[in-house]
Amino acid sequence: MTRFLAILVAAALFMAAILLLDRAGFVNQLALGLATTGFLALIVRSARLDARQILCCIVVATTGEVVLSLGWGLYDYQYALIPLYVPPGHGLFYALAAMTAQQELFQRHGARLTFAAVTFGSAVALFTLLVQRDVWGFLWWLGALVLIARSANRTMLSACFFYTILLEWAGTAIGNWVWVPEVPGLGLHSANPPAGVGILYILLDLIVVAISSALFTLPTERASAHARAADRFA
Repeated sequence: MTRFLAILVAAALFMAAILLLDRAGFVNQLALGLATTGFLALIVRSARLDARQILCCIVVATTGEVVLSLGWGLYDYQYALIPLYVPPGHGLFYALAAMTAQQELFQRHGARLTFAAVTFGSAVALFTLLVQRDVWGFLWWLGALVLIARSANRTMLSACFFYTILLEWAGTAIGNWVWVPEVPGLGLHSANPPAGVGILYILLDLIVVAISSALFTLPTERASAHARAADRFA
């Protein structure tokens, strides 16, 4: 637990520095990308995480960035189409969520963590809906609730939500990226960031876990995993 807390604090300080350097605009994007990749590699090695899952996360997340930002136009970055620190940054946040779910303390109190995430997220979604007319964010949050409720790993998804909302609040507050006020093609109003933005990272985690389970486990293990999943959803 002590190592986890040290990694968590180091990650928070590192990402804060990256966001501030990116916002200042005088640091080369390649340097920020390499620094984030190097930091992620240290975290993966220190925590003994499966590097294949992290790479899978980066590929899936980058695909999502292309579709949602460049394709759909839901948000824009300040200095680059997709800053080079963003792909490994997604890997870092996936690693943090996975590490959180592995901690004995959070495993014992997973139900409380999930309750806190659902309660806090619902309060934020309702507040932004009433005050900022964040219809898009409210709808996203309803989707996130469904995914959390049906997931077999609610602790990881709940941790993912908390990490995500803090990142989004920080990044939009200092201007690293901005969400458009009206969703292209739908005309729904959105806050900056939308309240339910965590659904994107929740979906990312679920997709990565599904792909990893399919590609990186033995056939017998895969069959057992599918059987357990079927029992949970029965």
